[in-house]
Amino acid sequence: MTFTPPEHIPKQPVFELSALSSGSSGGSPPPPSLRDAPYQRPVNRGSLAIALALRHIGLSGRNEVLVPAYHCGAMIEPILAEGGVPVFYRIRADTTVDLDDMAQRRTPATRVVLVPHFFGFLQPLKAVRAWCDAHDLILIEDCAHAFFGETEGCPVGTQGDYAIGSTWKFFPLNEGGCLVSFRHPMNAIRTRAPHLSEELKAVVNTLEYASHYGRLGAFNPWFKKSFHLKDWLVRRLKSESPSLAPQRRPGEISAPEDFVPAPFNSGFDPKRTTVSGSLWARWVTENASLSFIVEKRRQNYLTLLKASVNLPGCRPLFPHLPEGIVPHVFPLVMDQPMAVFGKLKFAGVPIIRFGEFLWGEMDEGTCPISEDYSRRIFQFPCHQSLQQHELNWMIQVLSAILTGSGSLPPHPDQRKP
Repeated sequence: MTFTPPEHIPKQPVFELSALSSGSSGGSPPPPSLRDAPYQRPVNRGSLAIALALRHIGLSGRNEVLVPAYHCGAMIEPILAEGGVPVFYRIRADTTVDLDDMAQRRTPATRVVLVPHFFGFLQPLKAVRAWCDAHDLILIEDCAHAFFGETEGCPVGTQGDYAIGSTWKFFPLNEGGCLVSFRHPMNAIRTRAPHLSEELKAVVNTLEYASHYGRLGAFNPWFKKSFHLKDWLVRRLKSESPSLAPQRRPGEISAPEDFVPAPFNSGFDPKRTTVSGSLWARWVTENASLSFIVEKRRQNYLTLLKASVNLPGCRPLFPHLPEGIVPHVFPLVMDQPMAVFGKLKFAGVPIIRFGEFLWGEMDEGTCPISEDYSRRIFQFPCHQSLQQHELNWMIQVLSAILTGSGSLPPHPDQRKP
């Protein structure tokens, strides 16, 4: 029998009124972000923004799109949906573009270049921008991991003809993305508003996630009961019996080997390419305290960095946090990933493995670094909603598993302030 262990701390930002602009402190100026772009189109997901950009470009049949060999399906599926052909280029060990390899893979059919900022660490794109200009190529800056920041004096999103973002990765939302441009008007792009049921679902899912992690204050017990009732009604309407799901008997202890990761599913739905983002997602994005998000993410990253530098069996992918960088996650390169993956998941640590499933049609050996990173890089949350006791617990679990130093600490009380 297999099961998916519960995640004892939130993997992504959690809705809290204190994190809105009215709760900001310190008076720090807002950092550069995709919100600064003069041309914007809110969408449901970042992958849909890629499809919308390709549609706006007018990608024609068999046009090639250069994409990194280190990727996820959410990068590739939009290209295929719009009739393009992905061509994979190499990255360097620091995840930057191997421009020489990219140049070798360009053909007369190449039309677009997609460059992501992995894990929030911005790529230096001036050279890539110049190369694209020299060959009349469209540059899409994939900012799904990087809503904020600047590098080489260039704010995020400004080097691409288009930039795509995943707002739900940086703001307390269940969904949300954006297509922006600092260079091209997008008046020709027409989107439709979500249905009322979709608008309501966006709000409910956000509050349900916050309730699960006890972030709704005195209202939390009421919301939790309401969501339990909602789940019961959904099961009844679908004629699903709760007994069909794997249940553990009281006192039964499962082992890390019982955990089996689910196959990759990006959630990309081409039928939703022209659906605008929800009003709720836009309201939260516009009212969140950007300074709070930036400061907390950097602070949490540095805490994780300090705690991990002397741990055996791993190394930080980015051992320094430059000014102007706002991390999405904290990536660790594991020496023996399969020896610790199940243990971490079973303990309830919400780790992510970006690029765990590389596109099956990419030739083996295209980029050894990408293939290695897809197996060995684990990403740990460093978002602004992590409370100190949650961050400490995650560090203690990681340390106990990597050092083999005894029993794991009890998981944090989700109602603890």
